Parts: sequence; structure tokens; C-alpha cells
Amino acid sequence: MGKTLIKYFFILLIFIYTGVSVAGPFSDFKAGAELSEELSSSPTGKRNTPNSDSIVQSIDALNPKNSEIWYDLQNNLLGKDINIVFVDDIKLIMQDYIEEAHKVPLIVTLPKRLHNFKNFVLIIENNPIQQAMAIKPYRPIEALGMNIRLEDDSPVRAAVLGDNGVWYIGSKMVFVASAGGCSTPACDPSVEICETGTIGKIAVKQYEREAGAERIKLKITHPMETGFVTDVQGEIIPEYFVKNIHVDDNQGPIADITTFAALSSDPVILLDLPKKGQSVRIHAKDSLGLEFFSFKKNNTM
Repeated sequence: MGKTLIKYFFILLIFIYTGVSVAGPFSDFKAGAELSEELSSSPTGKRNTPNSDSIVQSIDALNPKNSEIWYDLQNNLLGKDINIVFVDDIKLIMQDYIEEAHKVPLIVTLPKRLHNFKNFVLIIENNPIQQAMAIKPYRPIEALGMNIRLEDDSPVRAAVLGDNGVWYIGSKMVFVASAGGCSTPACDPSVEICETGTIGKIAVKQYEREAGAERIKLKITHPMETGFVTDVQGEIIPEYFVKNIHVDDNQGPIADITTFAALSSDPVILLDLPKKGQSVRIHAKDSLGLEFFSFKKNNTM
């Protein structure tokens, strides 16, 4: 009897450990640094596998020559008369078919040759808010992540400025089951209870990775209003979002991040660094001028 109980006890421990170890970095803020199966580049169970038509559609849509707006986006967001190369080794890891367009997890992994990049811009081509984020790093970054909104089917492009002055573009086509990630409320108060947290609350976690590397994970409580959503009275909710995030530690600055309302409410951002630092701090500012700190008790205006 005693041996049987011990056996079941160890089986239970293994089950619990397995459940924790596959927890995704966006599924729960307490989750570790593992990249979970839910973030792999695969369709959701409800939509099954891509068919031949959708694969052809993806290839056609990702070709910038077939886009009516890409070259305008390129000029406006990256600059005119620049060198651009479309590459396959910048990986955008996200689901092919999106069920919940208000909060879409995305990981961008960079090849070693681009770990010392000079600038990063995330572009969602068919969104009303087409730029989701820009990052100016002060140290090498191996990968980064965020949760974004998708209004409709769209190419998602990660533009990375190398130290040679060339912009390298990685792309992925994603399909949205129900359009409206930017223009409908993430939580509809007419049909459900919407809980809101304290605006500007910042949570920061550091996770050890292999070979002394680390993952920094931060979450800012903020509505990230797009300006395209109406309230229950039919009034437009004004645009209101986090604009700037400064990340540093005891060794100095890590990155300056410019964010836009194409990020999901309560945005989560991940940074994978090759070396672990100490005492990571966050200083953020939103579009109304409010400033938020991870290292102060009171946020200020």
C-alpha cells in the first residue's frame, strides 16, 4: 500500500512539473522562459492545417511587389533610399490562424549576425495602426516578444537594421478568424464583467536561460486604447496608449522601446539577452504624459 502511494505521488509530481514546464511566456506572467507549444508556428486546432489555397495566398501576400501599401510603409517607417533585403532567418513565431485577434502572442528570433542590430520595427501591414513597436538596443538581443492586435488577415513584418546599414525584413502571413482586433473592445462590458487593473502597474521578471543568458519579461497594466472602439453609449473611446519604455539594469541601459496602440491591452514584452544582468528597472510614459516606474512606489505625471 505504501509503495503504491509513493508511486502515485511521484506520478503526480511529474504531471505538475510537466504542466509548469510547458507554460507559455504569455499564458501567465509567472510562467518561465520556455517557448511553449502554443507559440509555435502552427495552426490552431479549430482551423486545422493550411490548405493549398491559403498557402498560395500567403506566398502572394508576403511578396512586397503584390502589396499596394508596402513601399509607402517602407518610406514612412524605415526611410527613403535605403537598402532592404527580405530574408528567411528572421523568424516570426506565431499561429497561422488567429482566433483571438485582440491579444496575439508573437516571438521574433534573430540570427546571430543580427544580435547587434541598431533598430527594430514591427509592422502589421493591414492594421489601421501599422507600426506596433520600435526598439533601439544598447546591448545584443537574441530574440524579442510582444502581444499584438490584428484587425484582419495581414502580413506581419519584422524589420531589423544591421550594423552594416542594411534593413533585413522577416515576414509572416497570418489569417484572422474574426476581424476587429483593433476596432472592437477586447472585453465587452455589455456581455461580460470587465476587470481593470491599476493603470501603470509594472511587473518585471528575469529568467535564467542556457549558458548564462537571460530573458527579461515585463508587463504594464494599461488599456492601450486604439481610438477605433466605441463605448456602450456609442461614443468613441479616445486613443490612449503607452508610448515609451526605457529598460536598464545595474550595468546601464538595455533598450529604449517605442510602442503604439497596435500592442494589446496590458502589453507584455520579452527580451532575450546573451548575458544576465542584475536589478532590471522599467520607466514608461504614456500618451497623456503619465510616467510609470517599476522601482518607485508612486507613479507621477
